[in-house]
Amino acid sequence: MSLRDIMSSRGVNRQIGNIEVTPEMVQEYMPQLRRLISFWRCYNDKFVDYLCSLNPNNTFEFYFYQRVYLRACSRYKYVFATFPRAYSKSFLAVMCLMIRCVLYPGEKVFVVSGGKEQSAGIVTQKVNEICRLIPAFSREIVWSNRGATGTERTKQTKDSVAFSFRNGSVLENVAASEHTRGRRFHSGLMEECVGIDDKMLNEVLIPEKLGHIKVI
Repeated sequence: MSLRDIMSSRGVNRQIGNIEVTPEMVQEYMPQLRRLISFWRCYNDKFVDYLCSLNPNNTFEFYFYQRVYLRACSRYKYVFATFPRAYSKSFLAVMCLMIRCVLYPGEKVFVVSGGKEQSAGIVTQKVNEICRLIPAFSREIVWSNRGATGTERTKQTKDSVAFSFRNGSVLENVAASEHTRGRRFHSGLMEECVGIDDKMLNEVLIPEKLGHIKVI
């Protein structure tokens, strides 16, 4: 069951282990749930720890530096990171975006790199890897809308991907070009930013009110 189902009446008559989730139960614990989600928004690594605890066969654990990176990404408007190979840069960055999509309903998140096909490959590979390691993330994504109405499903092609979450959030890749003009996002990831045109970044992708970003 997804976090959205637990927080809404869609949890009626569903079972989580031996506990039946009802609207009355959700309302009773709403203050505690709000504090918990607020805590997870600042300590997003702890949210992942919780998701891992749901899997009896879990083998995933963070290194200390990975926790520092995730917390920094959750607390600051802009984060610029330069790390060596095998640091799990893309893995952690995409995980951070997935966490935002779960904890912030209706979040619109983009990933951009030098080429649209490149960003599509990065997002697809990392999302699938994270879902394999932490199955609870997979249950937050709408993989198919068969039998459902009014639900956007995940779409994947060679150069375009859009992962739809059950709470209305979307994680997708975009092109650093005029084709993206007019789109509106809440947050995003510039992957391999040295290959991104800074004019397109500032005039097309980054809203004016957030300021100017210089790519050097």
